[in-house]
Amino acid sequence: MYCKDYYFVGVRNTKYGDVANKMSETRYLRVNPSCPESYLIAQGAEVIKKGGLVAFPTETVYGLGADGLNMDAVLKIFQVKGRPRGNPLTLHVASLDQARKLVSSWPPTAELLAKKFLPGPLTLILPRSEGIPDLVTAGLPNIGLRYPSNRIALELIKASGVPLAAPSANISGCPSPTGAQHVLADLEGKIDLILDGGPTEVGMESTIISLAGERPLLLRPGGVTKEEIEEALKEEIAVANSVLHPDKASGEEESRCQGVNNKQYAPRAQVIMVTGSPGEQVTKVKNFLAANRGRKIGVLATSEHFPIYESFSVSPVYLTALGSRTSPEEIASRLFSAFRECDQAGAEMVLVETVAPTGMGLAVMNRLCRAAEQHQI
Repeated sequence: MYCKDYYFVGVRNTKYGDVANKMSETRYLRVNPSCPESYLIAQGAEVIKKGGLVAFPTETVYGLGADGLNMDAVLKIFQVKGRPRGNPLTLHVASLDQARKLVSSWPPTAELLAKKFLPGPLTLILPRSEGIPDLVTAGLPNIGLRYPSNRIALELIKASGVPLAAPSANISGCPSPTGAQHVLADLEGKIDLILDGGPTEVGMESTIISLAGERPLLLRPGGVTKEEIEEALKEEIAVANSVLHPDKASGEEESRCQGVNNKQYAPRAQVIMVTGSPGEQVTKVKNFLAANRGRKIGVLATSEHFPIYESFSVSPVYLTALGSRTSPEEIASRLFSAFRECDQAGAEMVLVETVAPTGMGLAVMNRLCRAAEQHQI
């Protein structure tokens, strides 16, 4: 049984319209995030066991889950998302014991990071074991493993009895979903079930670190920061070229893990990064709005500058404060939903203030570089 009333509260007034006639295609269940109802989780597990697709919350973004050991089920993920098959998937597990069974080696570095950060927003890249479909790893010798902390995710994995292949539950290239309504907007009628556990906490995908080489390599910044990993390992870690320069990937694993040939995380509107000092950013936004009078431009501002932009004589079609410049975690949690809101407002272009690429700010800048395809003022 699904929650019709809850479904309509979130969707009826969006640009995606009233889709009640499609409810029979994608079931929608609201689940208590702090104490998931076992009978609802069981319905999700039953879909997984039958080779179907279930969208579910993690602490980072919503994932699109399938039996990670069932090649036919995994294939559906690529088809539904429009995801290139050369882009490998991550397997989600509910314990470290389950993770160790999926790899051919578990080095001391993996053990140290696992004990420090897992369950949590960190993906470890390790040499794969036999039995994992090539489709999951895109033919690469390594596998990404993720042990989420979200209770709904953990209960679903346990009840399913298999590791779940689960990329973000959106159309490839679009902003990742941080709420169940985002999943519904992208995938309604295309998947079997959505488990709504409310908004995600981190709001940005997990950190990906490869432990398959001679030294740890940060492939994607996320909920666990580079600085936190270095503190745990007591050493400086390498950062992939593509983290802030998507067009400069080196090595097959980096290229294919990052998907650098495709624009990622972007709304339909053109994203433009606003660089420079805080004062310079304000001036650039003001001048850009004045020079593009009459065009539909959205502005994603830091909290410090939001009141200034409200007073401009040329108003943006959409304006919101992502969070304080001193709190990139807050900005990260709002970025993807703000991208979607800009599309709903009909924005043609979106100006986004940049932040320092340190701490969680590195993850924010990584997503902005990918969404903007390096367009900046």
